[in-house]
Amino acid sequence: MRGEVVSLDPSSQTATVKAGKIEGWMEAMTMEYPIKDKQAFTHLKVGEKIRAKIRVQGTEYWIATVDEEP
Repeated sequence: MRGEVVSLDPSSQTATVKAGKIEGWMEAMTMEYPIKDKQAFTHLKVGEKIRAKIRVQGTEYWIATVDEEP
């Protein structure tokens, strides 16, 4: 996924990301993604452009890895 961090919620450790289409899974949209890795979450900043890998397990999904867009 490629997108921009719109907001961060430390209480639920989620990031709202305005993302492009994720092939085979979802059209482009802005939505909230859980981030299980606390260190990855603390490095995010609102307005930052990111590349991330999304993991999907049944009905659950989360951001597994995050890289800053060059």
